[in-house]
Amino acid sequence: MNPSLHRIKDRLRQPQVLLPLALGGSLLLGIALGRLQPGPATVPVAKESASTTRSGSLAFSEEQLRRSGLSTIRPDLSTGTARPISGFVDAAVGARSSASMQVAGRIVRLLVAPGAAVQAGEPIAEIQSPDAAVVRADADTAQATAQSLAYQYRLALPMARQGALSAQELESRRIASVTAANAARAAAAKAMAMGQPDAMGRLLIRSPIRGQIAAVKTSPGSVLQTGDEVAQISDAHGSELRFLVSPVLAANLEIGQRLRVRAGSRDLRARVLAVVPDSGSGNRVTVVRAETVDAPMPPAGTAVTAFVQVPASAQRFTVPADAVQLVNGMAVVFRYQRGVVEPVPVVVGQQSAERVEILQGVRGSEILLSGNTAKLRDALAGERRLSEN
Repeated sequence: MNPSLHRIKDRLRQPQVLLPLALGGSLLLGIALGRLQPGPATVPVAKESASTTRSGSLAFSEEQLRRSGLSTIRPDLSTGTARPISGFVDAAVGARSSASMQVAGRIVRLLVAPGAAVQAGEPIAEIQSPDAAVVRADADTAQATAQSLAYQYRLALPMARQGALSAQELESRRIASVTAANAARAAAAKAMAMGQPDAMGRLLIRSPIRGQIAAVKTSPGSVLQTGDEVAQISDAHGSELRFLVSPVLAANLEIGQRLRVRAGSRDLRARVLAVVPDSGSGNRVTVVRAETVDAPMPPAGTAVTAFVQVPASAQRFTVPADAVQLVNGMAVVFRYQRGVVEPVPVVVGQQSAERVEILQGVRGSEILLSGNTAKLRDALAGERRLSEN
């Protein structure tokens, strides 16, 4: 055999040569078998769509918000806590009057009731008075006497010109006529001030001002004395809001300050007219007078509640009332961020038809939704039902 062939066989038998050859053969065999077998199916990677959100939240674009009647807001920082104060609608200074008895007598009938609107000079009650009958008789007598003496004086004038009557007698008749005329005018004025009683002493008590009957102080058949009150009248256009508050709370009020006022189911805005101590209480109480600025004044006697802002120890916010909804018995607002609406539980404080105070749950930098938030509440309820099924 050729010696070179023997040398090649000896090298192949050495371990450092056999191992690489074995590894290379195994690799070639694996590649060949892999080509004969079908490859695995390709699984596409799912991408999250823009409408997919976490549980309990909703996806809304800005256009969808607009079409749904929703708008974005930021919470308003509340400068203090609203303290309620109670009061009532009362007649303003100089806007209250009373109808009183000008003469002692008996109430025959009442012509008005509390709450009725009256004009100046409109009858309130009818009375009958013996004293009024005397006044009417005196006025009639004085008028008749004045007419008689005036007639006698006119008859004496031609007699005096003819010399049949002295000048002194003529002057005496003139003085008597003038005196009787003055007495007749005085008696007529007295009867007029009393209310022009008739011959039987009947007369009408009339309202001195235009306004509303605040109270009736008597009843038919009652006998009243001169000066006794028959009814109270308040000027319907001269009412004001009046509150009694502590001096400490009054320190937060000043003339011209605006107040939020609740009168029944109505929300009003008022302006403070005066803040003065009540001398009748030894200055232990302060009287606050105010007037409405954007609505008619409620009827006199209406109970009202105003809310005074006092400094708060903690930061609080207010939002429109339609920004708050009840979800599962819990007050929530709806936070909007990057196209996602998410309900946020909150703790509410003072509430009105327009604003709600938020004690906990929001920050001033957050964007919230207001408007038709009931649609968001219903959408969340529907999503919850689907998840439960």
